[in-house]
Amino acid sequence: MKDRGHIAYIEDIIESIDKILRYLDTVNGLDDFLKNEMVIDAVTRNYEIIGEAVNQVPKAVKEKYPQLPWKQMYGLRNFAIHEYHLIDPVILWEIAEDHLVDNKIQLENLLDQERGT
Repeated sequence: MKDRGHIAYIEDIIESIDKILRYLDTVNGLDDFLKNEMVIDAVTRNYEIIGEAVNQVPKAVKEKYPQLPWKQMYGLRNFAIHEYHLIDPVILWEIAEDHLVDNKIQLENLLDQERGT
């Protein structure tokens, strides 16, 4: 597989965050989310994409931006892939509610710095 460069992977992470937030906007709160398997599946899939993209970001970039939860993003991917039967949708919801907007802002700032804009 050809290396796409860390900028492309950061863009993938931001795109998946945007998708998660859009999917969650289609439900009316946590109770509605818990009843919607398709949204849960779509959200889970995009957390997996985030984790896989994080895994492709070079260590030097991660060390340059330690404020981002790189290890947790990759860990959630591993959990979703290998322990899928234990996934608690409430946790997926809480991560989105408590962290994704801030993570997206930090990633957009990272892109600005890496691009020199």
